[in-house]
This record gives sequence, C-alpha cells and structure tokens, in this order.
Amino acid sequence: MSIVRSCLLAAAVALTGTMAVHAPAAAQTPAATSSSDVSKPRVTTKIKTWTRARLDAAKKRWAADNAKFAACSKQLAEQQETKKVSLHQQGHFMQDCMNRKP
Repeated sequence: MSIVRSCLLAAAVALTGTMAVHAPAAAQTPAATSSSDVSKPRVTTKIKTWTRARLDAAKKRWAADNAKFAACSKQLAEQQETKKVSLHQQGHFMQDCMNRKP
C-alpha cells in the first residue's frame, strides 16, 4: 500500500510542478479563456469609461435627494408645530415623503 501512495504522491508532485509553471499565465488572463467573454471589454476599460459619467450622475442624484430631503424635513417641522409626532411616525413620514414622485 505504501508503494501506491508513493507513486500517487510522486504523480501529484509532478503535476503540481507543471501546473506551477503554467499557473501565473492562467492567473493573469482568466477572462480570455472563456469564449463568451471575448466580446466583452476588460473591467479596467469599463471602469475608465463609466466612472466619470457615473460619478456625475450620482452627484446629480445626491443633489436632488438632498434638496428633496430638505423639503421633507421642512414639511415635517411644519407638521410638528401643529401636532406631536413620535419618532416612529417621523420615520414613516420621511420615508413616504422621500419615496413620493415629484
């Protein structure tokens, strides 16, 4: 039984030795091996192209959300002047106000 284990161990070492030679090349281009990924651009290329546009869009969205939040906070403050509103109700009011379409 020990001879079989020795042979298996030697085969495993031989295989890992040949795999180690080819592993860095495979690790560098994992997407190139898939045929469906051939037409897709690399991740770094996509990031370079969409980062500026996506950041600008996010800034616009944040500005709109910030203005909407300020308007909702003002409405809540006006409502609190007339009646007492619990924290739970305040949360629901803000959520409903922010989710309303302009």
